[in-house]
Amino acid sequence: MRVHFSALVVRQIVSAMCVITALAGCGGKSSDQTKPSGFDAPREPVNLGGEGDVFQPNRVLEIAVSMDAEEFEALKAEGRSLASTARECLTDYEYTEYTASVTIDGERMEEVVVRKKGYMGSLSPSRPSLKLDFNKKWDGRTYQSQTGLTLNNNRQDPSNARQCMAFDIFRKAGVAAPRCNYARVSVNGQLLGIFTNVEPIKKPFLEAAFGDDEGNLYEAQTADFGQWLSRRFEKKTNEKANDRSDLQAVSDALALPDDQLMNVLPQLVNIDQFIRFWAIETLLGAWDSASGNANNFHIYRNPADGLFHFIPWGADTAFRGEHPLKPGTGVLYRNFSLAKRLFDIPDYRARYEAELNQLLATQWKEEELLQSLENIRQLTGTSEPAVSSLKSFITGLSSGSTARPSRRVAIEQALADVHSAAAFPIENVAPDCSEPFTTALTGTVSASGGVDQGAFSFMRPDGRQVNASLTFAAFEVDSLLHSVDTETSPEVVSLLMIGVDAAEGFKPYVLQVFIEASDYVPGTHQLHGFATTALLFEVDMSLPGQVRTLALASGGSFTLTRVGTGAKAGDVELTFNASLEYGPDAL
Repeated sequence: MRVHFSALVVRQIVSAMCVITALAGCGGKSSDQTKPSGFDAPREPVNLGGEGDVFQPNRVLEIAVSMDAEEFEALKAEGRSLASTARECLTDYEYTEYTASVTIDGERMEEVVVRKKGYMGSLSPSRPSLKLDFNKKWDGRTYQSQTGLTLNNNRQDPSNARQCMAFDIFRKAGVAAPRCNYARVSVNGQLLGIFTNVEPIKKPFLEAAFGDDEGNLYEAQTADFGQWLSRRFEKKTNEKANDRSDLQAVSDALALPDDQLMNVLPQLVNIDQFIRFWAIETLLGAWDSASGNANNFHIYRNPADGLFHFIPWGADTAFRGEHPLKPGTGVLYRNFSLAKRLFDIPDYRARYEAELNQLLATQWKEEELLQSLENIRQLTGTSEPAVSSLKSFITGLSSGSTARPSRRVAIEQALADVHSAAAFPIENVAPDCSEPFTTALTGTVSASGGVDQGAFSFMRPDGRQVNASLTFAAFEVDSLLHSVDTETSPEVVSLLMIGVDAAEGFKPYVLQVFIEASDYVPGTHQLHGFATTALLFEVDMSLPGQVRTLALASGGSFTLTRVGTGAKAGDVELTFNASLEYGPDAL
């Protein structure tokens, strides 16, 4: 019996899987607003904490949340599945609201509404991002003039510095961006760690940034301009009117020939502002951004000029660089229809390149950036190793497997060869809203003392049952590989399993499981976003990465019955009781 792949192919598979690892952000007890009875005196508006600045840059707020323990466990467990976010037709998802007592720097507030937040990358079952609402149950109550707080858990940023440093660069370059600082958060006496306190993009922000808050504001989560893609923009203001004709106007303009586009587009979008916004995203290596991933940004049509302006959001992947799921698309990002179209027009491309050079000359000051990073590290008590990757992004790294040029050199090299990178905007086609094909994922696998065995089973869409044996694959390769991603907080354990199906000529399949290191203990663990999940691949030697994604976890759990520690952390026994959802490439 021969398994049809070599040790070299396994190394290539593992390399491809490392790309995936780089990613590793409803029902229940709703809270109703308390209304005074006819015999109760109405609560007066109150601003706790005085007139201080809740976003003062060098401030770390001390926030203690007290709530029902069972409700907090339910809050932590909420979150989308990985498969649900990959569907072409996204479904609405609402987090449950709970009631808590919250103390901020000694000021205690009762009846604060608290809920989880996050879309996919920031979702965590152990350290949830939180939204606090101070006035939902007490109309007019604020803390230092804020009606609530947005607390991001920095799951994709163990340095704790990326968001505030990125937004600061946007603002210094003249692009409206949220303010932020830090908070040390505990719930029911348990310290969760350092969170980033980010200014929400709401009407107070719009009034301060644009002098007018009456325009249409949209939030983008994998959204772009186009007949179908524009539907993915979530309207955040003027929702009842729901007039989205301004989005359609931009989509129509992008369908015009170049000469007409250059006349029409400046009447719809502040082109100078967008080019600067785009250039800053490039400078920052923010791959999960508008130009990098059609994600994590807002657009606002300012009534004062009638034009769309871009606002950054979700900057925890700034100072990273290459897109982990779209390799070859950096350094000059254009995975967004507007960026790609402008890049393909020589005049606009020249303006983009000039903006990048100007930013390098005036805004990208390495010593100042390193000092800002060190200030944040000391302020938040972050360890030296946790900031090392951000530091090497700025200065470069000359040796080792992670050697890289400094960001300045990387951009200068890219500008010298502007056509070396590819671009992959989201395809603007009618979404497939049919019911996804799902299958049960079952089986038990184990590794002990270098011996890998067991199998995982699933059904392909054509009805064929697959039994992928690690025992058979282990005759030629290490079929259960353990690794830890230290670029997340908490760290994430990856278990990569290679199995072969004897009934299919020993065809190899790859199953990768992720689990937060804090949960890498014996017990049953429910699937949760990207933090606790599974991805299924098949080996296809004809593809560039030699693997094709087949399915993503959609529900269920897996059970760790045995887990090693220290040098034997990879000794594990794992049983699956989950479901997988097939993607379009597998159907």
